Amino acid sequence: MFLRTCIAALLSVLVAASAAQAQTAAHNPLVGAWRITEIADTGKPTLTTPQPGLYIFTPKHYSFIRINGAKPLPDYPSNDKATDAEKVTVFNSIYMQSGSYTVKDNVLAVKVLVAKSAFAMAAPGNQFDFAINGDTLTLTQKPNGPALKMVRVE
Repeated sequence: MFLRTCIAALLSVLVAASAAQAQTAAHNPLVGAWRITEIADTGKPTLTTPQPGLYIFTPKHYSFIRINGAKPLPDYPSNDKATDAEKVTVFNSIYMQSGSYTVKDNVLAVKVLVAKSAFAMAAPGNQFDFAINGDTLTLTQKPNGPALKMVRVE
């Protein structure tokens, strides 16, 4: 009898947690993981098959990482064996930052906690216009930054 009561209590907690998570996601449509499918940047050709990128949103925090450009990262066996030029190419190709965010209407405002560069962490943050259509997110950096199209993966 005690075991049945414990199992029933555990199931109740899991159902409640699941419902709370679903409610949060319904309230904030950004919550989830998004894979980049297209990058449109002013003055550059649109990348319709970009290198990998993943943007993750929890109810209060985000993490962005992507490889910029159309070329994959250089292939080397380890950081110890990479040339300085290969390391610079990797550094210049990767965009990454994580922090907290707020949403008001269709505007996402991020505050960077950690990033690849100190200047990004010292900045006041960025703002993006966003639109969600089904499982597609379009995120455009204000005032005239790149427009990223993404598909929800989780």
